[in-house]
Amino acid sequence: MSKAIEFLKDYEANNNLEGKLLFNYSLAKSSWLGVGGKAEVFYICDSIIQLSNILKKLPKEFNRTVIGQGSNILIRDGGIKGVVIKLGKSFQKIQTSNKIIIAGGAALDKVIAKHSQKESIGSLEFLSGIPGNIGGALAMNAGCYGGDISQIFFSAKGIDYYGNKVEISRDDLKLGYRYNPFSSSVIFTEISLIGSKDDQLNIATKIDNINKERNLAQPRGIKTGGSTFKNPDINISSLKAWELIRKSECHILNMSGVSFSSKHHNFIENKQNLSANLIEDFCKLVQQNVFEKTGIKLAMEIKMLGER
Repeated sequence: MSKAIEFLKDYEANNNLEGKLLFNYSLAKSSWLGVGGKAEVFYICDSIIQLSNILKKLPKEFNRTVIGQGSNILIRDGGIKGVVIKLGKSFQKIQTSNKIIIAGGAALDKVIAKHSQKESIGSLEFLSGIPGNIGGALAMNAGCYGGDISQIFFSAKGIDYYGNKVEISRDDLKLGYRYNPFSSSVIFTEISLIGSKDDQLNIATKIDNINKERNLAQPRGIKTGGSTFKNPDINISSLKAWELIRKSECHILNMSGVSFSSKHHNFIENKQNLSANLIEDFCKLVQQNVFEKTGIKLAMEIKMLGER
């Protein structure tokens, strides 16, 4: 029995636990790619107080990992040591205050977009095109269709990896392209987003247009991780990641059931259920080929977690 499992089994036995602790838990279904190793400990949390207490008592040397809906992660076959934390249903609540939407970290992005429509608050329509939850979207400054989290972020509350409460204002947070400096140290439990007053019908039309465009341009109903690679800085290349992939003829690669979608050449389609490492190997081959043919180093947008 690992030290993490032993510690948390003892914690569960001696505390009235809110949430669920699972041991040696397969994470394959926790990734949209449908493959992956196990978590030593998987904690679905439904209490911010208990999350804080556990993190404070957890020995500092134990690994801490946070996942959301699994839309942009790859969990390697060796699994994740220590504790994997996922926010539960109590973190899905959404409220409105004037032009500000206050959402729990586990609230789905598309649900927030629909809530904003109901409240006649615009500028959040692009969230309907982002899979996953708002905590994960903030952690990577997710964006699409001309919008990203940095444009609507107002403030956030969270717990750092050692159980301390954190409050972050708009002025405190310097978000970059698919980058948040707090992403590897803070669990975002509540996010406030600011929009602008707008007509419900106008908002609904924008959401509908985004969903139509997404359905036309992106694969649906398959095992995928969304955008695989980040677009290069405009000062490095005017071509987007999918264009570099196509230019390097990587869009025709197929590695034992791992390939790019014919709809979007930056979206992987995973048609095998044997190995997450195979997907990582495919990504490395693409990076190598693109660099050799264009001189551009593609950076991963999908986050790799765990051990090989």
